[in-house]
Amino acid sequence: MTPFHVAILVVSLHFQDPRPRIDCRAWQECRQLALDAAARQDYETFHDLAWRAVQTGPKNDPALMELLARAQSLSGRPGDALVMLQRLAQMGVQTDAATNEDFRRVRALPAWSELEGSLRPNEGSVRPQAGATVKAEPSRPTSPASPTPAAERRNDVKRTEMSTAASPATGPAESLRFTTAPFTPAGPAYDAVSRRLIVGRRDARKLAVVDAFPQHVANLGSAQSAGFGQIAALESGPRVGNLWVVSADDPQTTLHKLQLVSGRSLGRYELPGRFAAARFTDVAAAGDSTVLVLDSAGHRLFRLEASGQALELAATLPDQHATSVAPGPNHVVYVAHDGGILLVDLASHAVTPLSTAPGVDVSGIVRLRWHKGSLIAVQQTGTGTYRAIRIALGRSGRTATGNHVLDASLATTDPTAATVSGGVLYYLASGDGGEMIVRKVTLQ
Repeated sequence: MTPFHVAILVVSLHFQDPRPRIDCRAWQECRQLALDAAARQDYETFHDLAWRAVQTGPKNDPALMELLARAQSLSGRPGDALVMLQRLAQMGVQTDAATNEDFRRVRALPAWSELEGSLRPNEGSVRPQAGATVKAEPSRPTSPASPTPAAERRNDVKRTEMSTAASPATGPAESLRFTTAPFTPAGPAYDAVSRRLIVGRRDARKLAVVDAFPQHVANLGSAQSAGFGQIAALESGPRVGNLWVVSADDPQTTLHKLQLVSGRSLGRYELPGRFAAARFTDVAAAGDSTVLVLDSAGHRLFRLEASGQALELAATLPDQHATSVAPGPNHVVYVAHDGGILLVDLASHAVTPLSTAPGVDVSGIVRLRWHKGSLIAVQQTGTGTYRAIRIALGRSGRTATGNHVLDASLATTDPTAATVSGGVLYYLASGDGGEMIVRKVTLQ
């Protein structure tokens, strides 16, 4: 076998990305199983179980985050471990990464020197204890006269400023605002572990991170080498810490799989040659980790199973300009189009219209997500403006029974820049000049 053939074999095995089954539910059980895997030096399983413990455990639990950082380093993901250690340092958490042999690969990274100083104990440092969440505090702003090397690299963005949240009576809460060179956003996706919002810079073909702590916007590391076309949409997976991005670079359109915490590319999926031309315009992940991709050019819905290696045709849609896809329960998927909403049954491949009660308008929806028996949507009004609404569904999920306005007017450069994560609707609004505002609405 020639060296060239060996290289091809290695790449092929990498993109198969096999994942062991994770048989744990409670975070305490996942943590113990992770420690058992580490003890027997099964570092891939250690990594997956540590991720599961972080996702199911207390929010921002420093001990679980440190456990994940160890697993990332030992399993050959030092860049990911560096990101997690940065999150811990920003929270004022003291770790032993500077001396622990488990972090040897992290210390070999060029960026380690920037992090090392922040790992030294200080008066406000705490050691992580399982189950005790540490509240992150905003870092002190860096003096403009002496920018850090990291700040120098962020030459296309400016520091964000936190804003005071509005009360529910006055409208949606204003999470934070940031100033940057004007761009058309795509997404966003929310990373609940690091409490960051990932935003696609549609035409720049890259991803940015909006980080409340330490109040800055930066490019998402290795995501810039993922080979994006023009970014159309992105979504985080509900369980396994993945980020899904759809992009198009005529005549090719692609589904990209990345690791959410770091932006590391895990794979890319293109349609087999037997399918006609397509253009992916939305992506969403179901509760069982099946990924749904909307093809607006070919009027089709594709899916990628949790352990699948290729996109499969899930349904053929009517020629009605489909705009967004939202997986619901019981293998039912909601697809918005200009005139209303379609129901797609993944088991039978049947496509039927969503019924509506008298007076309920579900037309003009450009972004759609499912949440606890209802649909959260961004809808164009008769005057051409956009609003955020909640569409109540009947018990069967097949009839829209009512509308509730969440925000009557969305001032945004792209009304599709909205997502639902953890019971919160996040969307991007436009401010003055290059200012953008991340707004959020807590859903009941």
